[in-house]
Amino acid sequence: MIMKNSFKLAALLLVICIAAGAFGACKKADDGKADPEPAVTEEPVPEVDPSFEDMVVRGKTVELSTREELFAFAEHMNNLDPKYNFSGYTIKIMNDIDLDPALEGGRNWTPIFVDRYLYGAVFDGQGHTINGVTITPDDLEAEGYGEVVYGTGFFGLVGVSFTVKNVRFTNAKMESCTKHCGGVIGSIEMGADNVELDHVTVSGLVLSGGTGSENNLDGISIRAGGLVGADIQGSLVNIHDCTVEDSSVTGFHNVSGLIGCVNDGCYTIANNTVKNVHLNYSASYAENANYKNPEYSRYFSDPFYCVNSYWGEYHTDYDLENGNTYAELDSYDIRNDIHYSGEEGKDKDCTPNSEGMFPAVGGSVIRPRSERGY
Repeated sequence: MIMKNSFKLAALLLVICIAAGAFGACKKADDGKADPEPAVTEEPVPEVDPSFEDMVVRGKTVELSTREELFAFAEHMNNLDPKYNFSGYTIKIMNDIDLDPALEGGRNWTPIFVDRYLYGAVFDGQGHTINGVTITPDDLEAEGYGEVVYGTGFFGLVGVSFTVKNVRFTNAKMESCTKHCGGVIGSIEMGADNVELDHVTVSGLVLSGGTGSENNLDGISIRAGGLVGADIQGSLVNIHDCTVEDSSVTGFHNVSGLIGCVNDGCYTIANNTVKNVHLNYSASYAENANYKNPEYSRYFSDPFYCVNSYWGEYHTDYDLENGNTYAELDSYDIRNDIHYSGEEGKDKDCTPNSEGMFPAVGGSVIRPRSERGY
């Protein structure tokens, strides 16, 4: 009996101790002192890869901080050097970069060839500005291409999935006699499953694509845009939250604020802004009699993009419903000397009068060719 009571007493004491411990723990938690923060383990920053001598590469990121590093990156891509296979990488611009060739040590730009060594890559400007890109016809042949570049832009040809985002291009000057010209991308080619431009701004662009002359189309650019020259190979392009402003784009036909020309059904274009942009086109210089007709040729420019299958028929209402906006837009039919203010003039009568002169439409004023500089 005594043993049984002793056992019960021991059990009771054990329960009391456990309860006291729990009470003490609660009291400690309620004494006004914060519990210690759990340890946070930061992701280690990859070491710089020493095998790349003229640029900084960390893990799957390329960091470009200077003009020289950006030039080196472009040259390696154009030379298709397998050592510089950056497929799936993020190429980051770390500072504002000035490419103005007038600066000491400056030179003209050769468009970057975006091919298999940039498949699925992201060009991230991180909000920085690339200023003064300058391209002339002499700059359009690079090692690795083997022929004159088909597209003119900061990026020339894009033949794989690729993203450009968070970057501002200012004061670019591009002279070209190639097929497709754009402030950012010249031509999107077959095989580019998805090309995206996200929060990209082009400001102060002067793109002189060449216009030819009466029945002489030498030295012209067909399809020119503030962002992209053309996407007519069936690749998907997604352009959103981008801006083209204070710029001038000149070409033969399919001259637009965002994309010169794109295949129907191959695009998503939303929430973009085109402001104070001048579009100059010369489709009516062609031998084709229809092109000479201003009723027809006036559809070769558009605030946002021309659709390839419709030869430039514009879809402004659809674009506005998708959040795209434009303001202070002018377009000029160079041969016919017709200046359209905005898009409203394109629905007006363009029949020449008895003296063979075409009317000013949409509140526009026709300026003499000698005053226009082209």
